[in-house]
Order: sequence, then C-alpha cells, then structure tokens
Amino acid sequence: MSHRAQRERPLSAAHHAEQDQYTSVPPPYEMRLLQVEKDLDAVAELVALRTEWLSARHMPHPYIGDVVTLYREQWVEAVALFEDERPVGCLRLHRDPSLFHWETEEAGSMLQLSLAYSAPSAAPDKIGRLMTLWAQDFAARLGVTWVRCEVSTDKLSSEESLRLLTHAKGCGWQFVRFSHDPGGRPLVLLQLPARAQLGLHALIRCTVPIHPGLSSEPVPGTHR
Repeated sequence: MSHRAQRERPLSAAHHAEQDQYTSVPPPYEMRLLQVEKDLDAVAELVALRTEWLSARHMPHPYIGDVVTLYREQWVEAVALFEDERPVGCLRLHRDPSLFHWETEEAGSMLQLSLAYSAPSAAPDKIGRLMTLWAQDFAARLGVTWVRCEVSTDKLSSEESLRLLTHAKGCGWQFVRFSHDPGGRPLVLLQLPARAQLGLHALIRCTVPIHPGLSSEPVPGTHR
C-alpha cells in the first residue's frame, strides 16, 4: 500500500464519521398539532404573553374575542412551532376555507391560516419566516395552489398598518389588497404560492398529518 493511501484512509473514515454525526442531529424545531392539554396550556400562555406585550406598548390587539378558546375548539386544526418542547409560534389551519374575500383573485385551491402568534421572547421575523416557509411547503404537499390569510387592521394607525405589512413582506408574504370582514372591519389580504422547500426538514420536523385522522409521523424518504 502506498504512503498516500495510508494517509488518506484514516482521513476518509473520520470524514464519514463526521458526516454521520451531522446527519443524526435532530432539527431544532418541530411543527405539530395541538392535541394534548400540556401543549394547549403552553400556547395559551404564549398568547397571553403576546397580548401583555402589545398592551404594554399601547398597541391594539389584532384579534377580537377569546383567542385561547378559539384554539381549543374541537373542529379547529391548530398547530404550533416548538423549540426545546416550548411553543415559539402558533396558528390555525383551514383546509377548506370560505372564499368570501377571494372571489376576485386568481382561481386555485388554497390553505388558509388564521390567528398567528409568535412568542414575545422569540425573534418575530425569524419565527414568522419559519412558519411561512413551513406553510408553503405543507401546502405543496397537500397539492393546493395558494397559502392565504386575512389580517385585521382594525384600530391600527396608518403607521402601525405599514409596520404590519412590512413585517409580513419580510416573512415572505405578498400583499393582495385591502378588504373588510362581514362586520365592516378592515382587513389586509395576503397570499403565497404553495412551494416545496427542499431541505426544510433539517430545520423543522413536521408531524402534522397530510390527511387528518391518519398517523402524523412523516414517512421516511418522502418528507421534505
């Protein structure tokens, strides 16, 4: 065996060991359904902390009503982004939403999101961007065309509305138009094309089922 081959073999083995160690590192985040009481309680705390954060800065709350109760409704498909077993963001999924505000937009099936929150202790742009990328990827896996949401701007000043739109754009959302809910309150319509995010599985482990009622465990080799 040549001296060169002798030198290369241990380097190659070390290289493969390093690769195996890297690929075995679990993703830092997990997106999962809110099904157990412990997770629902943690999300209730997240929403309460965000509400307190807004109140302390004299900023209006973006949603009316009891948001925590809305997350606990049995017919609702609520999910949260977890880091170290603590939720850092949450939202609700609507797989068959009403087209009340979207009749004039480009046709196509859609996944709608609502009641999105991020933890005050987390970087909102980072968490918002991660949840946006996940939603695009999940919608692509569902086979729908669009991801859409309706954001209330009720009681927001022009400056606050602009800041909200800037944040949404920074997370990747596209502004569609202004509208109103059935009660006459102003809304902003936002959308994204569904798009597979290759490599996202290295950041986010998704256990939200593609087909509700089936196992939430991702199938090896098919999860993006």
